[in-house]
Amino acid sequence: MERPEAYPITYGVLGLLAFCGPMTGYDLKRMFDHILSPMWGATQSQIYKELKRMQELGWVEMQREEQESRPDRKIYSMTEAGREALAHWQTQPPTFFQLRDELLLKLLFGSFGSPEALLANIREGIRFHEQRLLAHRQNASLIPPANQPHQPSGRPDPYAAPAEPDIYFRLITRFAIALEKTYLNWLQEAQETIEQEQED
Repeated sequence: MERPEAYPITYGVLGLLAFCGPMTGYDLKRMFDHILSPMWGATQSQIYKELKRMQELGWVEMQREEQESRPDRKIYSMTEAGREALAHWQTQPPTFFQLRDELLLKLLFGSFGSPEALLANIREGIRFHEQRLLAHRQNASLIPPANQPHQPSGRPDPYAAPAEPDIYFRLITRFAIALEKTYLNWLQEAQETIEQEQED
């Protein structure tokens, strides 16, 4: 069988397993939404696809956990090969930054639409990014600790002594907050510019 490729999203899943310990695909999706959303989004189906890819690579193992009234839970944990792959990935140069934002695309071709439609989209963008800013500020108080002790199962030990928040998670949280503030300032400026253009 041909060896599957690994992509940035693969390492996003792998990194969460390394940091948080064994999780289900559902748990991973929640962690993506709360932690990785400033830099990398993922759907549930993408996450399961990456888990399958990593199983084929030998980077994760899956164990079934029986439940009486519901389907078995599939718990994924990282292997030593996965830990080595994550460390090796850190030595590789990143791919170029790519911003994909439909609102920016709409504004770029704004001369082919009505100002009213653009303003409605900008107002919706402001509402959306205000909510994201609030979420990132709330997440700033929930940064996981660095080097959190784990139980024999691999899951974090909730009874361990409190530790300092992880410096790298803290840096990304600060980036997410700064990014949303910048975007909101720009959206408000764009709104004012289009409204003034309508008045002239």
